[in-house]
Amino acid sequence: MAETNGGINAIIEKIREYADTTASGLIDDSTRKAEAAVAAAQEAVRSKETQELAALERSLAVETAQAETDYAAVYRDRNLALKQEMLGKTYSRAVELLAGLPSDKRLELYRKWLKKYGEQSDYRVILNQADRDEFGDILADEMSRGLYPGHPSLSAYCASISGGIILDFIDSKTDISFEAVVAAERGKGEGELIRILFAEGNN
Repeated sequence: MAETNGGINAIIEKIREYADTTASGLIDDSTRKAEAAVAAAQEAVRSKETQELAALERSLAVETAQAETDYAAVYRDRNLALKQEMLGKTYSRAVELLAGLPSDKRLELYRKWLKKYGEQSDYRVILNQADRDEFGDILADEMSRGLYPGHPSLSAYCASISGGIILDFIDSKTDISFEAVVAAERGKGEGELIRILFAEGNN
């Protein structure tokens, strides 16, 4: 009986050892699988983070390029507006300076314009009210004495101009007012400004 019990105990011990070995193997296998799963998950997270970071960097690069383009456009527009504003002020000041010439200088200027732009026909010379009052009689006398081309006469009508003259022919007018003269020069200047700015914009 004692031998029988000893044999049973030995069998039980072997079963326990087998169970322990099997359990240990299962635990190790489960641990390896779990560690592999964790490593795979971590790698997937790192890969996703890398992809998201790359996508974010690409998006940031696109937005930065667009922002630089927008800024450049705004800068060019603002720069052009400032130059045009300064140009406008410059030419407005030019009109003021012409109008502020001493009367003898203005009269001499009008004489030159009459000789240059007068035509061999009948026409009226229009001044503003201040110039007509100041030296209209002088010009009228010179016209009557044939000092200018054609047959000019001083108009009783006064124009709303800062200064200069308007030659009123039968079928046309030649505007040589200070405003018209400066506007013509401004047109040339703005054309040059636009050409320069266009060239700058293409650089």
